[in-house]
Amino acid sequence: INGNDYNTFDGTPVRDYIHVSDLANIHLIVSKYLTNKKSSDIFNCGYGKGFSVKQVVSQLNFILKKKIKTEIGIKRKSDSKYLVANVNKFKKKFNWKPKFNDINYIIKSSIKWEKKLKKIK
Repeated sequence: INGNDYNTFDGTPVRDYIHVSDLANIHLIVSKYLTNKKSSDIFNCGYGKGFSVKQVVSQLNFILKKKIKTEIGIKRKSDSKYLVANVNKFKKKFNWKPKFNDINYIIKSSIKWEKKLKKIK
């Protein structure tokens, strides 16, 4: 874990983890919009909710039913403490609702994908 002295509730950075299927869906929606409107715009992708690195590791441990080894390293230079998307513009413009905005589901599907690739046991 790169740093545990960020000004966050548990000292680790907070990120807006998004499921790859929701991200792909967003890209499809926006590509259709760009093609039809023939103009561009800027939209943030995410869920508007963040989880700390420690929270994700803790949830991964719970799902795997074992404790993965972690080490606390130094902060990366210029790393942000909090990166969570403001998705209000996108949701309003496209009336979008995520399908997979559950951190447990995101982690479980990532594990399933990695197992399929035979990267983990």
